[in-house]
Amino acid sequence: MRLLPFAAFGLLFIAASVAGFFRGSLPAFIWWTSLSAALCGILVAAAGARRSGRGPAVALVIFGALLVRLVLLPAPHELSEDAARYHWDGKVLAAGINPYLYPPSATELDDLRGDDLDELISDKSRRHLTVYPPLAELVFTAGYLLTPGRLLGMQLLWMLAELAAWLILARELSATDRPRHRLLLLAFSPLLVFAGYLPGHVDLLYLPFVAGFLVAVRGDRPVVAGLMIGLAALVKPFPLLLLPAAVLEFGPRRSVRMLLTLFGIVLLFYLPFLPAGYKLVASMVLMAEKWSFNGSLAAGLERLMPMTSAHVVSWSVFLLLLTATFRIRRDFLSRCLLACAAFAICTPTLFPWYLTFFLPLLVLRPDPALLALTVLAPLSDLILIGYLTNQTWHQPLWTGVIEYGAFYGLLIAGARRRWGMFAGA
Repeated sequence: MRLLPFAAFGLLFIAASVAGFFRGSLPAFIWWTSLSAALCGILVAAAGARRSGRGPAVALVIFGALLVRLVLLPAPHELSEDAARYHWDGKVLAAGINPYLYPPSATELDDLRGDDLDELISDKSRRHLTVYPPLAELVFTAGYLLTPGRLLGMQLLWMLAELAAWLILARELSATDRPRHRLLLLAFSPLLVFAGYLPGHVDLLYLPFVAGFLVAVRGDRPVVAGLMIGLAALVKPFPLLLLPAAVLEFGPRRSVRMLLTLFGIVLLFYLPFLPAGYKLVASMVLMAEKWSFNGSLAAGLERLMPMTSAHVVSWSVFLLLLTATFRIRRDFLSRCLLACAAFAICTPTLFPWYLTFFLPLLVLRPDPALLALTVLAPLSDLILIGYLTNQTWHQPLWTGVIEYGAFYGLLIAGARRRWGMFAGA
């Protein structure tokens, strides 16, 4: 068991090395990264969640995690157009133009075209306004200014964000007398390696803010908690799912301080972009209405009713589940885990990187069901093989069976045996 963390690192490093320097066909590349993520994740989860034994030193974990990420820097980025869109948005804002005003296809932006990365943005995406909140846009701009025409600048910023999250969580694990080797669940997470750095996704940026929010709530600091969750939401809004648990933890009076801080920081960042009006959220609303991928409850409902109706029913169930957490006697971390489980069950769209905000929480309170979901979610990327070979967007049935079979099986077992989110304090 003492060698398990080193075995996890070895497998993850080998997989990342092959992926980082891969130059073969994209379908074979996708097979390799998806299956490697699942295999590595099993080892990492076993190493990080085990109950006894001395774990590796924090410095060794961080060094190994940085090494794995460095070998990924030369990887091709054709797996996703998202990183190319980040680069484009950063270039637009660096030119002094509000990125929420025009889609990439707008004639007003013709003078900005010319980078190779611009060609990776699909025709469909070119017609849509940006969906990313202001803090993300500012980071895109910083990444672009660091390395114009390349993604290296953004990747280095993501690594700094991760490093900050590792240090925050390492200190919290030590302060609360939790096993320090749980840091492996974040630092060696295949979800971050294969669904974060490889295709390139901005979700890595909110890791230190989510970690800081969790620590601030435990430390009874509502203003700091509001600041942290506000900054996280300014990258992507998913971490706001943890807010109800914090309201219950702080109580009415202190929650007001947290919420005022949250609204203040969000307003401050949005102010420079307000001339865009409704365009600030137009693409986000469109995604919520029209997008559907790798869902669970919503996917089943879509077979019985129109997509819009299925989404309404699914989100209604989510609100019911979230409301139920207010009535269940649980500690703060358990309520956060229950909110994450409700999101995973009900969301119509669950790209693997959407689960990134789970990871700091799982370091502090490992939960078997949610760990399994973060490990197996990259299998859904196998949908890209059909898209690349015959232009069909159809997820293989067996990937969903494995992913959600493990999740629901462990969720039911946890409820019966009081594991993880059902264990209380």
